[in-house]
Amino acid sequence: MNDRIFTDPQKVDASFPPDAHALFIEDRLLGVVYMANGEGPHKTVVLMHGFPGNEKNFDIAQALRRGGYNVLVFHYSGSWGSRGKYAFSRNYEDLKAVRKIMDNDVFAAEHRIDRNAVYLAGHSVGGFLTLMAARDGMDFCGFAALAPYDLGVQGRRIEAGDKQALAETTDLFEQGLPPLHGATVGSLLSDVAQNHREWDLLSEPSVFSERNMLLVVATNDMVATTDVHQIPVAETMELAGGKKKVVQLPCTHDFAEKRVALAQTLYDWLQS
Repeated sequence: MNDRIFTDPQKVDASFPPDAHALFIEDRLLGVVYMANGEGPHKTVVLMHGFPGNEKNFDIAQALRRGGYNVLVFHYSGSWGSRGKYAFSRNYEDLKAVRKIMDNDVFAAEHRIDRNAVYLAGHSVGGFLTLMAARDGMDFCGFAALAPYDLGVQGRRIEAGDKQALAETTDLFEQGLPPLHGATVGSLLSDVAQNHREWDLLSEPSVFSERNMLLVVATNDMVATTDVHQIPVAETMELAGGKKKVVQLPCTHDFAEKRVALAQTLYDWLQS
């Protein structure tokens, strides 16, 4: 275990201490940058939560910051105070907006960001978005999917008439509505139905061949079940070849039993 990410810094840079800057990206997306100790510029991780974002992974962000990384966490449109209406298809546009602002000279300098070393990590639906970004070649140095929930696969299951898939998806969406604005179970199901073909992640493994990727599988996951959502991603990564790493942790969907192991796994991957 690396003590650095679980130990407070022995020396704090008086001119460039650890800090947290609140964000309002494009006057609509709320977020925060956890800034690492020292002048930098620092390698930076964009860390995305899932649906609806009850687990925001701020503990992981803090651990990575102690390890010398900046971490940017943001909330999708229509969630947790961000403006607009929530939709899965809009999540991906939000990610594009976040990636764009990190290339802004003033923003990068203010937050001590190394623009040549920006990584993407996401949990659950955030993991799905991470895989989409990898598929599309979005400008990140690496992509870490943590217990990804594959909306494309779920949409295809529902379209094929799988009643269990529809029931479990409807229940999940109902549970996630309270912190969201402008979304209903019907609007979320419609979004999945309209876009699941575009969200096909696994039919062309070769698109991932040049990507540096980490997959963390939660083996006891009852939300993004491993046989439907996670193992197929691992198999696709193996077919793609290149810099790929798959780690299995014996835990449930939110990694509740393995928070330290998750932070360590992500840190080790970033360091490698």
